Amino acid sequence: MYTEYRPNILLAPYVETYWVSDENLKSQQTIRIFPDGCVDILFNCTEDDNSDIKPFIPYIIGTMTIFSDVKYDKKVKIIGIRFRPCAIAAYTKVPICEFTNAKVDTRLFQSLFSDFLSEQLFEIENETAQIRYIENYLLSKLGCLYDIDKQIINIVNHIQRTKGLTPISNLLDNICLCQRQFERQFKNLTGVTPKMFSSITRYVTTKEFIKSNPDKSLFLIALECGYYDHAHLIRDFKRFGGMLPLH
Repeated sequence: MYTEYRPNILLAPYVETYWVSDENLKSQQTIRIFPDGCVDILFNCTEDDNSDIKPFIPYIIGTMTIFSDVKYDKKVKIIGIRFRPCAIAAYTKVPICEFTNAKVDTRLFQSLFSDFLSEQLFEIENETAQIRYIENYLLSKLGCLYDIDKQIINIVNHIQRTKGLTPISNLLDNICLCQRQFERQFKNLTGVTPKMFSSITRYVTTKEFIKSNPDKSLFLIALECGYYDHAHLIRDFKRFGGMLPLH
């Protein structure tokens, strides 16, 4: 359904990937987007006004805690930038929790892409050149990024390394913040609480585990992925993905 492009090495700490949707759909389709702890910016690179993503407007898609169904009309090409958790906070002073579960027009506030000439994308026919045009804009901002609390970045990396299984109380052992300050700062930078981010990370990890182990029972999958039991796993999959595991 989409093609991914790796970012310039200078942007790798901030951008996880660029992605481009398939513009050769035979009919209108609805794509289900699942929570992954990331923030995306989307561009509609066609003049089709029937899409949920309107042309000429860069949209921030905030950190999601529930799935979202996005309508794509046929022959609509969407270019997306998927930022790593916390990373988009380097480009804006607006708390990232303001975007959680929301689609926001970047022109409504002083932030990343609010001064971007997105209309130029329509004049560039080559997909790779469109990505390069977006990337050059991101590269031009590297000299004026905001500082991100390295303690929070380290905690985010630790949660991802441990697949969301570290108790929140343990996360506090290595930072110089009280619990209330930590949770507020974490939410401002990622869009969600540490507990929610851990749950999303476990969900994403479990989805990948299921793909790699299609013959394992839900009971064993639940145990290996850190759930209390398979009923707990099923509840998370319904909450985040709107469907049962192995669906």
